[in-house]
Amino acid sequence: MSTLTNFSGKVAIVTGAAQGIGAAAVKAFAEVGVDLVITDISDSVKNLAKQISTEYKVNVEALVADISKPETAIELSNIALDKFGRLDFAFNNAGIGGKPAHVKDLDNEQWLNVININLNSVFYCIKAQVPLMTKSGGGVIINNSSVCGLRPIDGSSIEYTAAKHAVVGLTKQVAVNHGAEGIRCNAICPGFITTPLTEDQDTDWFLARIPQKRLGTADDIGKMVRSLCSDDSSYVNGVALQVDGGYLQT
Repeated sequence: MSTLTNFSGKVAIVTGAAQGIGAAAVKAFAEVGVDLVITDISDSVKNLAKQISTEYKVNVEALVADISKPETAIELSNIALDKFGRLDFAFNNAGIGGKPAHVKDLDNEQWLNVININLNSVFYCIKAQVPLMTKSGGGVIINNSSVCGLRPIDGSSIEYTAAKHAVVGLTKQVAVNHGAEGIRCNAICPGFITTPLTEDQDTDWFLARIPQKRLGTADDIGKMVRSLCSDDSSYVNGVALQVDGGYLQT
């Protein structure tokens, strides 16, 4: 339980919440008493909601839906308003990987799929979240980018890197446009994080380039998201924060 910031009465939305980084952020919020609206395309998000609600004695509403659809973003904010009357935090986390390929071989449908989930969904969510946060007196939006949103990496895909760079730009512009309304908007840029989505990947290449000599965990990111939402980060706005064990310094 955090002793630094009072989160009582706060409400958060987390997308891509069923596993990995999203689930870790849900847990991090619940540990400090935040009520939650969580979503994923997987039905398992309902089980997570029950587990978190029981373990941490917080209210959790789960929605199984496709976050790449603008109506999903609207529904999430409506649930927050109807069930809790406010929205304080949002972690727009949902995303997928791409397929490394020469640009001439990149399928248009694959490009659009990654852009829709990794970028357009973030825009849809922010568009629905900002008005509700403004009514609540302000709030914090955290968008999940990547170290690939800060620089291209050998072996990454064109569509993934493009989407994650765009998330950083979107984040910074929202921070500038809405800071005076009491809304902070930051991007988190994880390095290689061990999750169900990355467990089959070769990690030796990354480990050799990480000064801390360990891979990141989902909890590393979840706790950082919570920290960026706290009053301890009240003057942090419009940043793209790398959480990578020093990987980008090598």
